[in-house]
Amino acid sequence: MSMSASAIDKLRAAGRRITPERELLVRIIDRNPHLDATEIYRIARNDQPRIGLATVYRTLNLLKDLGVVRASELGETHCHYEVRRDEHLHLVCSECGRVIDIPPSEPLRALAESRGFHVERFRLELIGTCAACAKRHAATADEGA
Repeated sequence: MSMSASAIDKLRAAGRRITPERELLVRIIDRNPHLDATEIYRIARNDQPRIGLATVYRTLNLLKDLGVVRASELGETHCHYEVRRDEHLHLVCSECGRVIDIPPSEPLRALAESRGFHVERFRLELIGTCAACAKRHAATADEGA
């Protein structure tokens, strides 16, 4: 079963209608993780030109409230969305905006639990520079020397 189908099943289980717009937005988020609402809207308009930005925001809020999607700020002031899969952390490049998913740190979980803290989920973004941007900066610095 695809993640889109699983997400649609969660909507049904919550007693929500499966509208063409909801199905489209889940499919877009599933295929394109880490998009913000404006990017999701832009892609959705290619398939359904009459879809409104308000519909996109309402649907994203519903999907988030039902636990179908996860919203992350990724070093910005607005949210980026992805269908909930396995727990993971984000490496976010402050130069190009690239997002790299990595598995959660078991030592972090163990450290929290050693202090009597039960970890329900991870939410951590590491902000820095990706390898491609670091390489580009090094090349620029070498040219300037």
